[in-house]
Amino acid sequence: MLIIGTFEHTIEMEEALSVLEKSGVPRSSIMAVSMDETVSRSDVTATRYPHKQTLAFEIGMALATAFSVVGISFGFVSDWGPIIWGIVSALAGFMLGAGGTCWMQRTYLRGQAQKGPLPELVVIIRCTDASFPEIRLVLQQYRALSIGRIEETG
Repeated sequence: MLIIGTFEHTIEMEEALSVLEKSGVPRSSIMAVSMDETVSRSDVTATRYPHKQTLAFEIGMALATAFSVVGISFGFVSDWGPIIWGIVSALAGFMLGAGGTCWMQRTYLRGQAQKGPLPELVVIIRCTDASFPEIRLVLQQYRALSIGRIEETG
């Protein structure tokens, strides 16, 4: 029987392999394959976190709405009227929200490296049917992303 487990390349995966070797699985029965990254990290973060790209626009629109309500209310008692004050305050709110968000992202997130997914690693273990539950438990304890098994014939 073959057991196939996928891991992120972390220390837990190394510990799992060590525990398997100590529990009697020979090193020659364990194979680990590191998977190549096919997508660049910027593409991954763009699809995983789309709100980071539209955050400035969303906050700008929210502040434009809030400012326009206040501006319209002010416009009823002012000379220019509610429509002009609503438009002016909406533009001011959008500029304040979008500009402030862009400035905050640039200032406070500049030093932080963008974390992407860790490279994956596939571990293939040849074992007997009787040792499958024990090996599966070890893989689960050490944070395997997924575990599969293949029955060998012949």
